[in-house]
Amino acid sequence: MKKQLKSKKNIIISLGLLALIVSAFSGCAGPKKNSPFQMDMILARAGFQLHEAKTPKQLDFLKTMPQNEIVHKPYNGKMYYFYADGSSCQCVYVGDEQAYQRLKQSIKAEQMDEKIATTSNAAQDEMESLDPESNNPFNVQGHLP
Repeated sequence: MKKQLKSKKNIIISLGLLALIVSAFSGCAGPKKNSPFQMDMILARAGFQLHEAKTPKQLDFLKTMPQNEIVHKPYNGKMYYFYADGSSCQCVYVGDEQAYQRLKQSIKAEQMDEKIATTSNAAQDEMESLDPESNNPFNVQGHLP
């Protein structure tokens, strides 16, 4: 009896560890998405205005909107951009064309920073081992520090 309980306990622990490992690696498997908090910050910096859903009517409308995606819709002759977050903040961010352009620039800059930060150490070491004096096919003498 004791042996069976110990065996079941080991199985449960093993399954728990397996689930933890799978969930940790599944986060690495696809394109990186910003967390809701990061996206809130990016939208606010770009000039999107936060509108919280406070009434049942607003909450119902929020749920009908595409979630966690930038979508646009013309209104009174101007284009507006929306980002609905019904799960974390129960809110909608609304921006005009200028805010949308700032958002695109911000995301491009963030992607570039991430790309630079993830340059492999091996590639960086390889670049640093090059001698700019002897391997200078691009004639960059005046441009090197």
